Amino acid sequence: MVESIAEQDRSRKLARWIEGFPTTRFGPVFNLLVTLAIVGIAWLVRVALDGALPPGFPFLTFFPAVVVTAFVFGVRLGSLSALLCGLLAWYFFFPPVGTFELEGNEVAIGLYLFVVATDLALIYGMQAANQQLRRERENSRDLAASKERMVEQLEQQVAERRQAAVALRESEVKIRLATQAAGIGLWQWHVESGIVHWDSTLFELYGLSPTPDGSVQYTDYLARLHPDDAAEQDRVLQETISNCGESTREFRIIRGDDGSVRHLRAVEAARAGPDGTTEWLVGSNLDITEEKNRERLVQILMGEINHRAKNLLAVVLSVAKLTSGDNHEEFLLNFAARIRSLAAGQDLLVGSEWKGVHLHDLVSAQLGHFKGLIDNRIILAGDDVSLSPPSVQTIGMAIHELVTNASKYGALATAGGRIALTWRRVGSAPDERFVMTWVETGGPPVIAPERLGFGSTVTKDMVEMSLDAEVESDFGPSGFSWKLDCPLENIIEQEGSGLSAERHFG
Repeated sequence: MVESIAEQDRSRKLARWIEGFPTTRFGPVFNLLVTLAIVGIAWLVRVALDGALPPGFPFLTFFPAVVVTAFVFGVRLGSLSALLCGLLAWYFFFPPVGTFELEGNEVAIGLYLFVVATDLALIYGMQAANQQLRRERENSRDLAASKERMVEQLEQQVAERRQAAVALRESEVKIRLATQAAGIGLWQWHVESGIVHWDSTLFELYGLSPTPDGSVQYTDYLARLHPDDAAEQDRVLQETISNCGESTREFRIIRGDDGSVRHLRAVEAARAGPDGTTEWLVGSNLDITEEKNRERLVQILMGEINHRAKNLLAVVLSVAKLTSGDNHEEFLLNFAARIRSLAAGQDLLVGSEWKGVHLHDLVSAQLGHFKGLIDNRIILAGDDVSLSPPSVQTIGMAIHELVTNASKYGALATAGGRIALTWRRVGSAPDERFVMTWVETGGPPVIAPERLGFGSTVTKDMVEMSLDAEVESDFGPSGFSWKLDCPLENIIEQEGSGLSAERHFG
């Protein structure tokens, strides 16, 4: 059954693709230019093959050009293509070359005209048939959309019970052709007898084997409803019968074949008999499970985006409050640099679908302005670790502040300075720890700052608070050094994220 549905779907897609030709979406000028280009390509290919072909193949590359242009852009441009191709073949590949003299070539030219005329006629006929098929499909969709109106018109014309039943059955046959392709199941319920008739699509929706005459009991329908929905759906249907009205419902069913839960949307209308009470109830069911899943996913994603956006805005606000500068321009430069650092981490998180970021990728992103110094004056070494989203921002901002300070006051402020950034795992689970060190050498004399600024807040206070870490900074004579030590579980992406931590650098 699944293979049959897949084959039908492929056939429908192919048919709709073919129906899209001749195309008009790009406009007549574009179509004309492409037609001329195709003719030109056919001529160039024929010229290229001229030395490799024996005499007698002047139209070899021109026939496909005529067929392609006629099929894609219509018979009018196909005819233009046929004319241009014929003239090019006559002028360049019929002796005497470079003239339009016949010289006994009447049969070849006549054969060319016959072949292209036949091709154009066949393509025109096929496209005309496709247009007719498209119109018929649109008519079928219109029939499906007007199903309820058609049933009402039929019922208004019936005066007796037998005529009403016959009319409803006939309408079911007509409508089924339009609704089956859309996956809409139809049913009708004769209230007095309690017999419900389902079409084949409805049996498929409910995961049940069709009965010989398509009939089921109302209790069979109730048995397939989700227990939490059954009572309410029964109440709505009974109320529709009592009021001889209409109703629209959404409910869940448990399929009979695999036990899966599906969401359905139902629309039904009651029809009165000669005595004015409801005699028939007719309706349709449509599987909306995928629609419900998409709605639920959108809600989850919107909540997650809202949560992450609030967190990021809080970080940006903190950066703005703590960023300093002697003047407005300096403040803007410092603030912009720190925002770019945050953005680099965000780009990596988005690229990994928020499932974690490799530490080496984060380090490379934060050192982007100094990539020419990596492996020369900036040495990186360590087993790569898959970082959790929260730790990406913390470690990323810390590295940004370290390299910014080094470029202004430290090892990168002089030509001979060097930096070694290393990280490693220490110990074993469950007490395994993560240690990262930043060591500068060869820079200007180190002077401990008189006051602690934003950089110190980021590299020490924020790291310690966010990662439950121990941070040490040393302004020793040989150069500035910084060390981060924290439990490994505080920074790594949890198992199942899909990222590997097996790469090694250094």
